[in-house]
Amino acid sequence: MPYSTTQLAKKLNRDTRDLFSLLAERGWIHRDGKNWRLTAKGEFEGGSYTQHDKYGEYIVWPEEILQHRLFSAEQSHLISVTQLGRPYNIAAKRMNFILAELGWIERFHHGWKLTELGKKAGGSQTEHESTGVPYTQWSEKVRHNLHFKTTIETLTQHNEHLNKEADFFISAGNLCHCLDGHQVESAALAEIDNWLYCSGVNHAYRRDIPTPESVREVISCDFYLPESLIYIEYWGQEQSPADIQHKMMKKEIYQAAGLKLIELNQQDIHQLDEVLPKLLLQHDLDLY
Repeated sequence: MPYSTTQLAKKLNRDTRDLFSLLAERGWIHRDGKNWRLTAKGEFEGGSYTQHDKYGEYIVWPEEILQHRLFSAEQSHLISVTQLGRPYNIAAKRMNFILAELGWIERFHHGWKLTELGKKAGGSQTEHESTGVPYTQWSEKVRHNLHFKTTIETLTQHNEHLNKEADFFISAGNLCHCLDGHQVESAALAEIDNWLYCSGVNHAYRRDIPTPESVREVISCDFYLPESLIYIEYWGQEQSPADIQHKMMKKEIYQAAGLKLIELNQQDIHQLDEVLPKLLLQHDLDLY
């Protein structure tokens, strides 16, 4: 009984898109417009075409292909960016930004292209079967790459503190270290800083706010984006009446000066990938 590539993927317990990518990478099939076509190697390995009244012509494979060494070889199993980020609770969108920061991939229109550095690290280039948008897949060995490991450790080292209402680190020795070298006072601020850096957003930490002459002290923001003149404040740390009063004073300064302000709260920290792009877009900063 011949199997379609989709049926073959189910038999092999593999993601269908990953299997198409593997066969294309190994030269068994290639894209011809929106359709997949067999190469000479694919025909040699047993691939053929069949016709369906509803789906038209498509590729099928003989049952014995299940025993092919290609599918039993450990090195043939590639994982998606989604699978790569899953153990660290990192979504695919952010993981792509992390891989770009490592220099392993680079933006290409609506997709991602593998760099030479990424290829050496264990990446593989492929494209979406219907849209042709490029994306990458990765060998499991990438998890053991020292640069990757230290980056993930830096990004996730304070995750246990994010669920705490009072996540500020009082002493200077307990400051949170961010991927870009910033040292911040809380796990939540570290999460925001790392998100901005991995997203390629130029930002300053604790930059002074332009204040009216009536204010006799220097007031600083949490983050400042100089290229778009946007200020970001995280309001999750207010614990005392003095903290709340300071928050209200800062908000009045922003409003009186007509400054662009993005306000984040504790519930936003776990969904920055959804929240921040929308808020930044409201101030004409389009990340995607």
